[in-house]
Amino acid sequence: MRDLALEEILTQTGGDVLHGSGNPIIKHVMDYSAKDIEDHTLVIHMDRERIRGKYWKYNKSIVIITDRPDLCTGLGDQVILIRTDDLEDAYWKFIGYYRKLFDIPIIGIIGTCGKTTTKEMIRQILRKDYKVKATWMSMNSMSVNLHYLTGIDDQTEVAVFEMPVAYPGYLRVACRCFQPQIRLLLNIGVHHLADCESPEEYMKAKGEIVEGLDPINGTLILNADDENIKKVIDERKYQNVVYFGMSERSHFRAKNSRYTEGGMNFTLEYKGESYGAFVPGYGAHNIYNALAAIAAVSLLGIDIPTSIQRLALFEQVEEHLEMKQGTNGCIVLDDSWNSSPLSMAAALQVLKELSNGKTTIALLGYMPQLGEGPHASQQYEEMGKKAAETGVDVLVAVGEEAEGIGKAALKIGMDPNRVHFCQTGDEVYEVLHPYLNDQTIILLKVTHRVMKKPTFKALRKKMIVKDHE
Repeated sequence: MRDLALEEILTQTGGDVLHGSGNPIIKHVMDYSAKDIEDHTLVIHMDRERIRGKYWKYNKSIVIITDRPDLCTGLGDQVILIRTDDLEDAYWKFIGYYRKLFDIPIIGIIGTCGKTTTKEMIRQILRKDYKVKATWMSMNSMSVNLHYLTGIDDQTEVAVFEMPVAYPGYLRVACRCFQPQIRLLLNIGVHHLADCESPEEYMKAKGEIVEGLDPINGTLILNADDENIKKVIDERKYQNVVYFGMSERSHFRAKNSRYTEGGMNFTLEYKGESYGAFVPGYGAHNIYNALAAIAAVSLLGIDIPTSIQRLALFEQVEEHLEMKQGTNGCIVLDDSWNSSPLSMAAALQVLKELSNGKTTIALLGYMPQLGEGPHASQQYEEMGKKAAETGVDVLVAVGEEAEGIGKAALKIGMDPNRVHFCQTGDEVYEVLHPYLNDQTIILLKVTHRVMKKPTFKALRKKMIVKDHE
């Protein structure tokens, strides 16, 4: 964060001093209260939890901006208390002011799947030429927006942030916070139904990507092949729209894609020129991620040959369809970080395309953001059909929520002897044990939060020879 004097901040946010005095330098900003805090911190009291100053008696230069001063007690000389009548207004005035301090390109990445991988591709391509700030791993919720924004400082030259959709209005907040001039929409599938009333409402919420985008100076990067994007984005309002994909509509177009050792080969066509390219990691979806990344960095002056060269060295994101060495020579496709219908369908397709005559086993678990209800049940059923249609030899539905996957596969005719329902890692291992050999390839599509449970930790150790843990 750029250091700011308190008076400079208060000129923007307003407020009356109720306790303490001085003009300390602010080095950190938080929008929630906590017992442990760094010196020179401004707390914008958005959580309105009780603040007990005794926890900060050894700190220096703490400032609180609040509309509930009655919740702030025991404040010592080291704490300055500012009262405002409109805390949310003060919060957004600070964010708007801080964002305008930096005239740098910010790329916002939106999509049901592939945000983290694409963000990492962009970051890794740019880092040799720019000082880049980016979302950490897959941590992209609204709660960390302020942290990421104030992570921009005078050394930052480019920022790349994932911007998810959990419910209507969620993406609008991220757009207002980061104000990205370059906005990249990878795809729109079905995901956060737990907080959206229907798939249609979720898709519509993705359309918030254009909130506040300058129609003349801003840039939209869109997947030309995604039918749902066409339903929610009217790109005619914007002068700068860049398409990527495999269809003729694409500015950055992939052709002749094929599997090779460690990833995908393809031909990239752009402005009448053709380039041979390779991206580590398997599946057509990975080529889309690569195209999106190349399109984004081209706007920052990185030429295509350089992008392709750096992309070939891309360090794949952990637990994002990683190929790992399994027990007794089997192969494990570890796609366990998270799960949605779109990512599960893509992983099943990769399993099929990599099988090469081997026995294929799919371990499919629940999809956390789907929630419950008829729409969620329909998506689980669709995944059961997808598993059967892709010719999975053995299907293991893991957890009560995922039973609909197995039931749907049985309903359309999959052999009951090859469909299993398991609740624990021990039960899964009993199914897997006879197949753990060099003629088997296993898709692990059980989410990270489940894989952290004791029996599933044990399963991972029994199933995977070389792992990051």
